[in-house]
Amino acid sequence: MFGYGKRLMTKQFKTAQEACDYSVQQIVAQGGQCYNKARGRCLHSDGQGNHCAIGWLLDPDNKALMGYTSSIRLLVEDFPKNVPQIIKDSLDLFYELQSFHDAAASHTRENYRNRLRDHHDIDTSAPHWQQWVDMGEE
Repeated sequence: MFGYGKRLMTKQFKTAQEACDYSVQQIVAQGGQCYNKARGRCLHSDGQGNHCAIGWLLDPDNKALMGYTSSIRLLVEDFPKNVPQIIKDSLDLFYELQSFHDAAASHTRENYRNRLRDHHDIDTSAPHWQQWVDMGEE
């Protein structure tokens, strides 16, 4: 297990499973979403060490990348050389992962977790997946 805040700047995830597990472990460890409620947008980084699901998989030293606030699809279009290949290869999966992060309600998180499992073959049986669901609003 990776510790909260330990960035994998040179780490290349070998599988989508590894990337998803890492990301969910980190959002659980940070204790909540990285989200700008005033703007209604996810933040790849809040400048305080917190990141969204996709933000945990990006280069934290790339300020333009970490400050980007559009969809993951546009992120890939606008930063094709900076987005990890694993994300580009499985864009729909990582869109669902980001949606899992963005959902506020527990039941919505549960739905996204099930979609990741059923449609993308991600093993969501590890404790951190349920922890994120349980951290959602009722």
